[in-house]
Parts: sequence; structure tokens; C-alpha cells
Amino acid sequence: MNSDTTTAPSGWRSGAIRGADRVDLAIAWFCQAVVILVGTLLLALLAANVAARYVLESGGFRFAQELPERLFPVFIMAGVVLAVQRGGHMAVETVLSKLGRTGARNMLVFGHIIVIASYIVLSRDIFELADMLWIDKSPVMGIPSSYGYLTLGGGLVLVILATATQATRVALLGPEAMPVPSPEELVS
Repeated sequence: MNSDTTTAPSGWRSGAIRGADRVDLAIAWFCQAVVILVGTLLLALLAANVAARYVLESGGFRFAQELPERLFPVFIMAGVVLAVQRGGHMAVETVLSKLGRTGARNMLVFGHIIVIASYIVLSRDIFELADMLWIDKSPVMGIPSSYGYLTLGGGLVLVILATATQATRVALLGPEAMPVPSPEELVS
């Protein structure tokens, strides 16, 4: 069978695609829940603090400065992962269009492998740094400074998984399996 056929995969290939779909669905569900929950919490916290400034003699809640600083990285990383899944990251596709289907598939898979390898190294270093920063704590709530680094490292692990599922689809189905961002996200 020619590796460039566009027919649906069968056997182990079909199972690999289903597995990639399940992983993507779990990641998307988790990240969407994080965006909704953390976004709602940030909005409620900031609104409550504004109201408290007018009501409380202290001028608001002391923790209201620190907590959004700790929650915002979680909000952002969940959004980054969702953008990766939906193809909403920056891409230059001039070369791909000139390579043909097999060349584009190979280049995309190679690019995904580079991204995965780079993020593995980066996330490993971030987790090592986070391990060193447990002793540095925020002044009001006592939250370790490592929290932001753990958020970044965890987000990169999810990006690695999302990139691996894309690489799996591209390797088995071809370059047309790449996610296509919505038209309002495209810049020419």
C-alpha cells in the first residue's frame, strides 16, 4: 500500500489515531475547564477587591494582589495549549506548499519532533528550577515562587502531548491532518 494514499487508516494505525483523539479530547477538556474556572475566579476576585476598596477601611483584600499573580500563569498556559491544539500558533507555510504531500508530511513530522525534543529539555530544566525555588515564598499568602515555574512546566508537558498527537495524525494521515485555525486567527 502506498504511504501517500488518503484512505482511512486501518488496524494499528486506526488505533493510533483513536488514541491521539482521546488524548487531545482529555487535554482540551482539562484546559477549557481551567480557562473557564480560573478566568471566572480571576474576574470574581478582582471585582470583589474593587468593591472591598470602597467598603473596607483597609482598602481591599491583602491577598488580592498575590492570588491573581499566581493564577494568571495557569490561565495563560491553558490557553497556550488550546492554541497549539487548534493550530493557532505562528506558522510559515511557504516551503510546505512547494514540497508536495510526502515532503510536507516529512517536514511537518520532523518539525514536530524538534518541538517535542526542545520542550522536553526546557520542561526538565524548568522543573529543576522550580525544585530550587520552594523556599522563596510570597509575602502575604506564603505561596512558593516555584508555583509559576511548575505551571509553565506542566503546560509544556501538555504542549508536548498535543504536539505528539498532531505528529501522529500527520504521519499517518498526511499534512492535511494539521489543525486549521479559524479565519479570524489567520494573518497573511
